[in-house]
Amino acid sequence: MLLYFTDSGSLPGHVDLFALGDRFLPRILSYAFGIHVLLTFTINGLSYALAGSQAYSDVFSITNTIVVLPFFCWILNLLAVFGRRLVDPFVSILTLFKGTLLLIVVVIAFIVGSTIQKEITNDFHYIADSFLTVTVALGGTFLTMPYMFTKISFSEPDVRYYRLAITLGMVTCYVLETLWCWAVLDVVPQVDPCLSIDYTNTSTTSCLPPGYTLQSAEENGEISTVPFSRVLDDSYPMYSWVGTVISVFIMISITVSYTFNSTVLCQTVEGVVSSVWRVGWNRCDFKLASSEVIVAIAANFFLMTVIFVVALFNPQSFVIIVSKAMSIANNFGVGFYISIMMWRCTGKNFQYLEIPLPLSKFQVKLQYLVSVFFMLATVWGVVSWILESI
Repeated sequence: MLLYFTDSGSLPGHVDLFALGDRFLPRILSYAFGIHVLLTFTINGLSYALAGSQAYSDVFSITNTIVVLPFFCWILNLLAVFGRRLVDPFVSILTLFKGTLLLIVVVIAFIVGSTIQKEITNDFHYIADSFLTVTVALGGTFLTMPYMFTKISFSEPDVRYYRLAITLGMVTCYVLETLWCWAVLDVVPQVDPCLSIDYTNTSTTSCLPPGYTLQSAEENGEISTVPFSRVLDDSYPMYSWVGTVISVFIMISITVSYTFNSTVLCQTVEGVVSSVWRVGWNRCDFKLASSEVIVAIAANFFLMTVIFVVALFNPQSFVIIVSKAMSIANNFGVGFYISIMMWRCTGKNFQYLEIPLPLSKFQVKLQYLVSVFFMLATVWGVVSWILESI
């Protein structure tokens, strides 16, 4: 992803995923890649829309998430489409703010969870969903890398620090995800005892209220903070403030994620439209409005409308979207398209490109391991989804 082109006026500041596919993929695959990227951004936006409406509903005690969804989606959509000049300078700050909030949330949750320490049971029959959910963060990194790359200079030191930042970010994300899951398992019951045994024996079993288990959260398509806060408020009132703080932090974090995803989606759509007309244009300057601008705005609103409509009619599909659709889309994008791009751009046909920090031979060979890993994850995701649907 760091083998950008500098000829024909294609400067790093104008690089987007579609431009990379257009340069390093065969013609047919480049169009397929463009469609795949737009579809992936749409799926990611859908997951953030569902999670965001739940987070705001949890904080403001709104029982129906559908009431929150229109405001959450369209306020941030309008900001991404028409206010990107306001968003762009603060992307790095907002991302740092989001990461800091996530770190604070995980630390607090882990401390509380280690104090409560509910019994955790393991069943490796469900390892597929857990594995695929984790790969969402790893496989989805390629979607935002070009956008973040436009914020640095095309020099060896900046590219080196950029790679280091990406690597450390992924490692940090993995560690925080593990700690968060551990904390949630320490607080929230996995299943309701009354649903795991014969009902005739419920006299000796303490049944849980509806919505107090991870099982019910999965069935209702809820993010894990919902049962987490609910259990703390009712069963551990001394920690109720923790549930409130975590819910607020998660709400802010998802807001930043949705805004960032929508912003990068708009940039990618503009790249697609710009490549069709092969001209440079500025969407935010309405004095220079042209057919390209109108098409780009229309395409942005079309995809954002798809996100909103699907979320509106499937408010309980969050778990399926993340563990299945989002995971498969991200993993296939890395395992197939990005792997082909890496293989082609490191070949002899592109040796003329000026690269400030070329990959070493060892790093180039690692692409095959990455390709195998993400393609296996894709196949696993598809097969497990089919088996669960039968």
